[in-house]
Amino acid sequence: PLEVSAIDSFASVTDAAERSIGIIARVDVSLSQIFMGTEDLCAALNGCLDVSHYLLERAPHWLGLDFS
Repeated sequence: PLEVSAIDSFASVTDAAERSIGIIARVDVSLSQIFMGTEDLCAALNGCLDVSHYLLERAPHWLGLDFS
């Protein structure tokens, strides 16, 4: 599972928003899997890559920079 959060921060009321996004993924891996070299994080990392591509493709629209 992934946790995605987006934040608009304002240094002062007259400043423009500073936007940030955070993505956190958690994967349980046992020490025995690490020791034996049988842990497989490829699927989890590929899922993170898919989410990153999804967010990057839609960022211009969310920021009001739609060029279509």
